[in-house]
Amino acid sequence: MPKTVVIADDHETVVMFLSVLMRRMGFVVIPAHNGTEVLQILETDIPDLVVTDHIMPSMDGLTLLKTMKDDPRLADIPVILVSAYFEQDVVDECMKLGGAGFLTKPIKINDLHQLLQSCLIYPSNKRRKNLRCTYDRRVMVEHDGQQQEYYAVSLSEGGIYLHTREPLPVGAMMRIDLEMQAGQSFSAMGTVIYQKNVEDSANRLNPGMAVKFDDLTSQGAVAIKAHITHMLTDDLLKDPQGEVMADRDIPVPSLQGSLANIKQAWKGR
Repeated sequence: MPKTVVIADDHETVVMFLSVLMRRMGFVVIPAHNGTEVLQILETDIPDLVVTDHIMPSMDGLTLLKTMKDDPRLADIPVILVSAYFEQDVVDECMKLGGAGFLTKPIKINDLHQLLQSCLIYPSNKRRKNLRCTYDRRVMVEHDGQQQEYYAVSLSEGGIYLHTREPLPVGAMMRIDLEMQAGQSFSAMGTVIYQKNVEDSANRLNPGMAVKFDDLTSQGAVAIKAHITHMLTDDLLKDPQGEVMADRDIPVPSLQGSLANIKQAWKGR
Protein backbone atom coordinates (compact mmCIF):
# COMPACT_ATOMS: atom_id res chain seq x y z
CA MET A 1 0.00 0.00 0.00
CA PRO A 2 1.69 3.25 -1.08
CA LYS A 3 2.15 6.07 1.41
CA THR A 4 0.24 9.33 0.93
CA VAL A 5 1.87 12.77 1.21
CA VAL A 6 0.32 16.24 1.20
CA ILE A 7 2.62 18.82 -0.42
CA ALA A 8 1.90 22.47 0.36
CA ASP A 9 3.54 25.50 -1.28
CA ASP A 10 2.10 28.70 -2.72
CA HIS A 11 4.37 28.41 -5.78
CA GLU A 12 2.78 26.07 -8.33
CA THR A 13 6.14 25.11 -9.85
CA VAL A 14 7.43 23.89 -6.47
CA VAL A 15 4.28 21.86 -5.82
CA MET A 16 4.41 20.45 -9.34
CA PHE A 17 8.08 19.43 -9.24
CA LEU A 18 7.92 17.94 -5.73
CA SER A 19 4.74 16.08 -6.66
CA VAL A 20 6.41 14.56 -9.73
CA LEU A 21 9.43 13.56 -7.63
CA MET A 22 7.46 11.94 -4.84
CA ARG A 23 5.18 10.09 -7.25
CA ARG A 24 8.32 8.65 -8.80
CA MET A 25 9.38 7.60 -5.30
CA GLY A 26 6.13 5.66 -5.00
CA PHE A 27 3.94 8.10 -3.05
CA VAL A 28 0.34 9.11 -3.62
CA VAL A 29 0.41 12.92 -3.69
CA ILE A 30 -2.23 15.46 -2.63
CA PRO A 31 -1.23 19.07 -3.57
CA ALA A 32 -2.14 22.18 -1.56
CA HIS A 33 -1.25 25.88 -1.78
CA ASN A 34 -1.20 26.90 1.89
CA GLY A 35 -1.78 25.66 5.42
CA THR A 36 -5.50 26.40 5.31
CA GLU A 37 -5.92 24.09 2.31
CA VAL A 38 -3.93 21.39 4.11
CA LEU A 39 -6.28 21.52 7.10
CA GLN A 40 -9.27 21.28 4.76
CA ILE A 41 -7.73 18.18 3.18
CA LEU A 42 -7.09 16.68 6.62
CA GLU A 43 -10.79 16.89 7.43
CA THR A 44 -11.40 14.01 5.00
CA ASP A 45 -7.98 12.43 4.29
CA ILE A 46 -5.32 11.42 6.80
CA PRO A 47 -1.97 11.22 4.96
CA ASP A 48 1.20 9.52 6.11
CA LEU A 49 3.23 12.72 5.72
CA VAL A 50 2.91 16.47 5.18
CA VAL A 51 5.65 18.45 3.39
CA THR A 52 5.00 22.17 3.74
CA ASP A 53 6.68 25.41 2.77
CA HIS A 54 7.44 27.83 5.59
CA ILE A 55 6.23 31.15 4.14
CA MET A 56 2.76 30.94 2.58
CA PRO A 57 -0.32 33.18 2.51
CA SER A 58 -3.38 32.37 4.61
CA MET A 59 -1.43 30.04 6.93
CA ASP A 60 2.33 29.53 7.05
CA GLY A 61 4.13 26.26 7.68
CA LEU A 62 4.94 26.78 11.36
CA THR A 63 1.34 27.75 12.13
CA LEU A 64 0.15 24.67 10.26
CA LEU A 65 2.60 22.49 12.22
CA LYS A 66 1.44 23.91 15.57
CA THR A 67 -2.22 23.52 14.62
CA MET A 68 -1.69 19.87 13.65
CA LYS A 69 0.27 19.02 16.80
CA ASP A 70 -2.46 20.61 18.95
CA ASP A 71 -5.10 18.37 17.34
CA PRO A 72 -5.06 14.77 18.71
CA ARG A 73 -6.38 13.47 15.37
CA LEU A 74 -3.44 14.96 13.46
CA ALA A 75 -0.63 15.06 15.99
CA ASP A 76 1.00 11.83 14.85
CA ILE A 77 1.34 12.86 11.19
CA PRO A 78 5.00 13.70 10.44
CA VAL A 79 5.52 17.22 9.10
CA ILE A 80 8.61 18.29 7.13
CA LEU A 81 9.12 22.06 6.89
CA VAL A 82 10.74 23.49 3.75
CA SER A 83 12.14 26.99 3.30
CA ALA A 84 14.13 28.95 0.73
CA TYR A 85 16.36 30.17 3.60
CA PHE A 86 18.15 28.53 6.49
CA GLU A 87 17.18 30.38 9.63
CA GLN A 88 18.25 28.76 12.88
CA ASP A 89 15.36 30.19 14.86
CA VAL A 90 12.88 28.73 12.36
CA VAL A 91 14.61 25.33 12.52
CA ASP A 92 14.59 25.45 16.33
CA GLU A 93 10.89 26.36 16.39
CA CYS A 94 10.09 23.60 13.91
CA MET A 95 11.78 20.97 16.07
CA LYS A 96 10.32 22.44 19.28
CA LEU A 97 6.82 22.09 17.84
CA GLY A 98 7.46 18.45 16.92
CA GLY A 99 8.39 18.75 13.25
CA ALA A 100 9.95 15.71 11.59
CA GLY A 101 12.68 17.79 9.97
CA PHE A 102 13.67 20.87 7.99
CA LEU A 103 14.85 21.19 4.37
CA THR A 104 16.13 24.19 2.45
CA LYS A 105 15.42 24.85 -1.21
CA PRO A 106 16.72 23.76 -3.59
CA ILE A 107 16.15 20.32 -2.09
CA LYS A 108 18.79 17.61 -2.32
CA ILE A 109 17.43 14.14 -2.94
CA ASN A 110 19.69 12.55 -0.31
CA ASP A 111 18.54 14.99 2.37
CA LEU A 112 14.90 14.30 1.53
CA HIS A 113 15.50 10.54 1.50
CA GLN A 114 17.16 10.61 4.93
CA LEU A 115 14.20 12.47 6.41
CA LEU A 116 11.73 10.05 4.83
CA GLN A 117 13.65 7.16 6.40
CA SER A 118 13.42 8.73 9.82
CA CYS A 119 9.71 9.55 9.84
CA LEU A 120 7.95 6.82 7.82
CA ILE A 121 7.35 3.28 9.07
CA TYR A 122 6.31 0.46 6.75
CA PRO A 123 4.72 -2.94 7.53
CA SER A 124 6.48 -5.11 10.13
CA ASN A 125 7.73 -1.89 11.75
CA LYS A 126 10.38 -1.46 9.04
CA ARG A 127 11.99 1.69 7.69
CA ARG A 128 13.14 1.87 4.09
CA LYS A 129 16.87 2.52 3.98
CA ASN A 130 17.26 2.24 0.22
CA LEU A 131 16.49 5.00 -2.27
CA ARG A 132 13.96 3.75 -4.81
CA CYS A 133 11.97 4.82 -7.84
CA THR A 134 9.20 3.58 -10.08
CA TYR A 135 10.84 1.81 -12.99
CA ASP A 136 8.58 0.96 -15.91
CA ARG A 137 11.24 -0.63 -18.09
CA ARG A 138 12.06 -4.05 -19.48
CA VAL A 139 15.08 -5.87 -18.08
CA MET A 140 16.86 -9.03 -19.13
CA VAL A 141 17.17 -11.88 -16.60
CA GLU A 142 19.31 -15.00 -16.90
CA HIS A 143 18.28 -17.99 -14.76
CA ASP A 144 19.54 -21.58 -15.08
CA GLY A 145 21.20 -20.73 -18.39
CA GLN A 146 17.98 -19.33 -19.88
CA GLN A 147 17.39 -15.67 -20.70
CA GLN A 148 13.99 -14.01 -20.33
CA GLU A 149 12.77 -10.44 -20.52
CA TYR A 150 10.70 -9.11 -17.62
CA TYR A 151 8.86 -5.84 -17.04
CA ALA A 152 10.23 -4.00 -13.99
CA VAL A 153 7.90 -2.09 -11.65
CA SER A 154 10.32 -0.51 -9.17
CA LEU A 155 14.06 -0.26 -8.62
CA SER A 156 15.95 0.40 -5.39
CA GLU A 157 19.55 0.43 -4.22
CA GLY A 158 18.89 -3.02 -2.75
CA GLY A 159 16.98 -4.75 -5.54
CA ILE A 160 14.25 -4.72 -8.17
CA TYR A 161 10.60 -5.78 -8.41
CA LEU A 162 9.70 -7.65 -11.60
CA HIS A 163 6.16 -8.07 -12.90
CA THR A 164 5.24 -11.62 -13.94
CA ARG A 165 2.32 -14.00 -13.51
CA GLU A 166 4.78 -16.85 -13.09
CA PRO A 167 7.37 -15.72 -10.54
CA LEU A 168 10.42 -17.83 -9.85
CA PRO A 169 10.54 -19.57 -6.46
CA VAL A 170 11.93 -17.81 -3.40
CA GLY A 171 15.67 -18.44 -3.29
CA ALA A 172 16.07 -18.63 -7.08
CA MET A 173 19.29 -16.93 -8.22
CA MET A 174 19.67 -14.92 -11.41
CA ARG A 175 21.68 -12.32 -13.26
CA ILE A 176 19.93 -9.04 -14.02
CA ASP A 177 20.99 -6.72 -16.84
CA LEU A 178 19.81 -3.10 -16.81
CA GLU A 179 20.19 -0.42 -19.46
CA MET A 180 21.29 2.81 -17.81
CA GLN A 181 21.70 6.41 -18.93
CA ALA A 182 24.14 7.36 -21.70
CA GLY A 183 24.02 3.87 -23.18
CA GLN A 184 25.70 2.26 -20.18
CA SER A 185 24.75 -1.18 -18.88
CA PHE A 186 24.63 -2.65 -15.39
CA SER A 187 24.70 -6.30 -14.37
CA ALA A 188 24.16 -7.78 -10.92
CA MET A 189 23.45 -11.13 -9.35
CA GLY A 190 20.20 -11.37 -7.42
CA THR A 191 18.03 -13.70 -5.38
CA VAL A 192 14.23 -13.84 -5.22
CA ILE A 193 13.24 -12.91 -1.66
CA TYR A 194 9.45 -12.94 -2.02
CA GLN A 195 6.76 -13.33 -4.65
CA LYS A 196 3.21 -12.09 -5.13
CA ASN A 197 0.70 -14.24 -6.97
CA VAL A 198 -2.38 -13.25 -8.95
CA GLU A 199 -4.53 -15.12 -6.43
CA ASP A 200 -3.35 -12.89 -3.59
CA SER A 201 -6.39 -10.60 -3.52
CA ALA A 202 -5.08 -8.55 -0.59
CA ASN A 203 -1.96 -7.66 -2.54
CA ARG A 204 -1.76 -4.14 -3.97
CA LEU A 205 1.43 -4.85 -5.93
CA ASN A 206 1.48 -6.21 -9.45
CA PRO A 207 1.93 -9.99 -9.37
CA GLY A 208 5.61 -10.77 -9.60
CA MET A 209 8.79 -11.20 -7.60
CA ALA A 210 11.12 -9.07 -5.52
CA VAL A 211 14.79 -9.68 -6.27
CA LYS A 212 17.53 -8.64 -3.85
CA PHE A 213 20.89 -7.65 -5.33
CA ASP A 214 23.66 -9.90 -4.00
CA ASP A 215 27.12 -8.70 -3.03
CA LEU A 216 27.21 -5.46 -5.00
CA THR A 217 30.70 -4.02 -5.30
CA SER A 218 31.21 -0.49 -4.02
CA GLN A 219 31.41 0.63 -7.64
CA GLY A 220 28.18 -1.20 -8.44
CA ALA A 221 26.40 0.35 -5.45
CA VAL A 222 27.49 3.83 -6.54
CA ALA A 223 26.35 3.14 -10.12
CA ILE A 224 22.88 1.90 -9.14
CA LYS A 225 22.32 4.83 -6.74
CA ALA A 226 23.40 7.29 -9.45
CA HIS A 227 20.99 5.65 -11.90
CA ILE A 228 18.06 5.86 -9.46
CA THR A 229 18.88 9.51 -8.70
CA HIS A 230 18.99 10.18 -12.44
CA MET A 231 15.59 8.53 -12.91
CA LEU A 232 14.09 10.56 -10.06
CA THR A 233 15.52 14.00 -10.66
CA ASP A 234 17.25 14.46 -14.02
CA ASP A 235 14.55 16.52 -15.74
CA LEU A 236 13.62 18.25 -12.46
CA LEU A 237 17.18 19.52 -12.10
CA LYS A 238 16.62 21.46 -15.33
CA ASP A 239 14.33 23.93 -13.57
CA PRO A 240 15.68 27.22 -14.99
CA GLN A 241 15.30 29.04 -11.67
CA GLY A 242 16.90 26.19 -9.71
CA GLU A 243 14.44 26.71 -6.87
CA VAL A 244 13.17 23.15 -6.38
CA MET A 245 15.85 20.49 -6.79
CA ALA A 246 19.65 20.53 -6.56
CA ASP A 247 21.98 17.57 -6.68
CA ARG A 248 24.65 18.13 -9.29
CA ASP A 249 25.62 20.34 -12.21
CA ILE A 250 24.25 19.04 -15.48
CA PRO A 251 23.93 20.38 -19.03
CA VAL A 252 20.47 21.63 -19.91
CA PRO A 253 19.72 20.83 -23.57
CA SER A 254 16.07 20.77 -24.63
CA LEU A 255 15.17 22.67 -21.45
CA GLN A 256 11.86 24.04 -22.62
CA GLY A 257 10.82 20.65 -23.97
CA SER A 258 11.65 18.95 -20.66
CA LEU A 259 9.69 21.49 -18.63
CA ALA A 260 6.77 21.34 -21.05
CA ASN A 261 6.58 17.56 -20.67
CA ILE A 262 6.57 17.80 -16.86
CA LYS A 263 3.89 20.49 -16.87
CA GLN A 264 1.73 18.53 -19.32
CA ALA A 265 1.93 15.44 -17.09
CA TRP A 266 1.14 17.58 -14.02
CA LYS A 267 -1.89 19.21 -15.64
CA GLY A 268 -3.20 15.82 -16.77
CA ARG A 269 -2.85 14.11 -13.40
